[in-house]
Amino acid sequence: MSERFSLRAKRIKGSGDRRSAVHVEFAKIIGCERCNRSTCSKLLRDNLENVPQPGYIGINYEQTGVLLIGQNPAVPGRLAETDRPYTAALRALRDDPTPETYGNLQEVLGQFIPDWPVHGDYFPLRECGLELADVAYFNFVRCRTAGNAKPNAALANSCRTYLERWLDLLKPNVVAFVGKWAYDNGKAACERRSIPCSFVNRDRSLSGSERQQNRSNVAASVMQNARTRRDQRRSRT
Repeated sequence: MSERFSLRAKRIKGSGDRRSAVHVEFAKIIGCERCNRSTCSKLLRDNLENVPQPGYIGINYEQTGVLLIGQNPAVPGRLAETDRPYTAALRALRDDPTPETYGNLQEVLGQFIPDWPVHGDYFPLRECGLELADVAYFNFVRCRTAGNAKPNAALANSCRTYLERWLDLLKPNVVAFVGKWAYDNGKAACERRSIPCSFVNRDRSLSGSERQQNRSNVAASVMQNARTRRDQRRSRT
């Protein structure tokens, strides 16, 4: 089994009722049935390929506390072939939430995640001196939408409690939102917890130099805040 993305079914950081085994939290997301087409006409939600997607937590996340948050999962497109074993592993974990089925999902993700555009194309992972194993990633809305349409307000509001819960469970040092939609909808939750955040601007009207400057700014924010908050926490222990 690949350990690159696995937490080996550890417990997520927290205390009291906010401590929870990671495989249980993943299964809650995958099994969510809050929304349907009446919530959002563009929603893609079924019990086959279009199940909610929890994201992933790298094996080294607890050392960095770098969390990426996107808008919502994309329709697979060129990744359709590898998407099927991924969604099958999601359904298996939903139906049988155990460390073993979580481990099987991580093994699939170990082959699948390196092709995701969230790193490299969207987020300046290398500029931050990070690898995929060093970060956690999830989307504000955990379901796909037809044509990769932006989720409507009702869908965003339905998913907001999951955002809040995962911020409390993961306790990130810094958050980088992938896209302004995710930032606009999620920054208030970060601000209430005094979590520094920034966003990768994916506006296609940006020039090449503007896009590069934004990436550099995000990378600087991630590196500085992750280091500062990590040192602050160490000084309190």
